[in-house]
Amino acid sequence: MPLDEVMRDTTAMGGLAIYLFAAVFFLILGNMKVAVELIIALLLLYAVIAVIRTLFFKKRPDKQKYAGFFTRIDAGSFPSMHAARSLALAIILGTVFTSIAIRAVLAVAVLLVALTRIGLKRHYLSDVIGGLVLGSVVAWAAIRLAHFFV
Repeated sequence: MPLDEVMRDTTAMGGLAIYLFAAVFFLILGNMKVAVELIIALLLLYAVIAVIRTLFFKKRPDKQKYAGFFTRIDAGSFPSMHAARSLALAIILGTVFTSIAIRAVLAVAVLLVALTRIGLKRHYLSDVIGGLVLGSVVAWAAIRLAHFFV
């Protein structure tokens, strides 16, 4: 299996599908608190990243092409949505799963997502660091905001 293929599979851990699966999973389990935290975090991430990428556009290392406003946002590099989403997910899940082993797996997953974003030339190191900072702030905010809804 080529390294690029492994990195693409690994970076999917920070993708929207995994994140939504987690939110729906907790919704089905009846854990509304965690489901709402995840949904709030996701909405905040998309809103903040859209604003940042609109006001301070930075091209990706692989120079992704774009044709309109929304594709330009997607073509922006800073901050990394995958890094932000993976850390927000890990922090929120870390409040549910207190086992050191599970938290270690979550931390390794976040680190792997961050590294693969750089390895796949989708982001620069500064983009990933920005995404991780944003993900931690948004997770903290979502955990506190969820109390107003649940």
